[in-house]
Amino acid sequence: MLGLTLVFIFLSILYILFWPVAIEPIGWHPPKAPPYEGRFAFTNSLRKADKLWQGKLGGPESTAIRNGYLYSGLTNGDVVRVPLDGSADPEVLANTGGHPLGMKFDSSGNLIICDTEKGLVCLRPDGEVSVLSDAVEGRDYNAVDDLDIAPDGKIYFSDLSSQYNLSDIDYAFMEDNPDGELICYDPATKSSSVVLDNMHLSNGVAVGPDGDYVLVNETLGFCITRLWLKGPKAGQSEPFVPNLPGGPDNITFNGKDTYWVALAYPRFPRLEALASKPFKKKLMMRLPRFLALVPEFFNGLNLPTFGLLVGVDMEGNITHFMDAKDSSIGMVTSVLEHEGYLYLGSFMSDYVARIAVPERV
Repeated sequence: MLGLTLVFIFLSILYILFWPVAIEPIGWHPPKAPPYEGRFAFTNSLRKADKLWQGKLGGPESTAIRNGYLYSGLTNGDVVRVPLDGSADPEVLANTGGHPLGMKFDSSGNLIICDTEKGLVCLRPDGEVSVLSDAVEGRDYNAVDDLDIAPDGKIYFSDLSSQYNLSDIDYAFMEDNPDGELICYDPATKSSSVVLDNMHLSNGVAVGPDGDYVLVNETLGFCITRLWLKGPKAGQSEPFVPNLPGGPDNITFNGKDTYWVALAYPRFPRLEALASKPFKKKLMMRLPRFLALVPEFFNGLNLPTFGLLVGVDMEGNITHFMDAKDSSIGMVTSVLEHEGYLYLGSFMSDYVARIAVPERV
């Protein structure tokens, strides 16, 4: 009997220490989360937002506005437009056959779309859908997310992870390795190349004024990174906003003085403390979930969340902070400024929210 007990203990130790799991975290130290006080105090300032077209849009993650219409992509693959004045219901323009997320109009009026299943997609004004790029440097994209277009026509877009696609994105959250990429597609040569890598879940993309640089959000890095495209620093990257009060999703430029950054979820210091403890992560993967030391570890994209966004000036200073801690507005995944209003998209909602542009804090 003693022998069997010892064998059981030995095998249990082997299991806990060495049993293969689906993730292979390497460990790192994220920035310490800023407290939700002072300029980041919750005030439910998004409570007054209007919910436009509620019940008529399924997961409008990102938006674009052109000629009096708001455009968005839905979880069923539809690309829709709706008049801003509310005079009509959403009109389906096309279906990508995948899941359209970030989108921007190019100089020819084509709607360029990041589709997590198809890659970089072009929707022409006549409704024709074509794939511009579905792979880079010998590998297929996993989960392209957001894009922006530089003055020279080059398209910069993010692939959340070079290891995990959207259906397995929870593993990317749990593993938290720097395998996100920023990619450049050149329409002149119809070729793509990785211009920045080693990012913790690369997400929103915004090209700076005059195309001098491009910004990319790192959702699990809680930061915005700047890659210089011109000048003496061309090819170099640096922190632009090093420590955000939430996990950044999409980012847009208002054309004047502000970058709007959607924060998909608030900071969770208890969860972030696991980033430097890869063994503890693997241990939790081997044990029953009810024994998890940090239960939120398994939540991935389903972390508790609510409406949250910031505005950032041209020097990387946070100038605005808005929240819906009362959950009056759910997760915000994109913010777009247009004619005095902010339009808030979310792949978790059935509406686009709208609120007046706030004063700077």
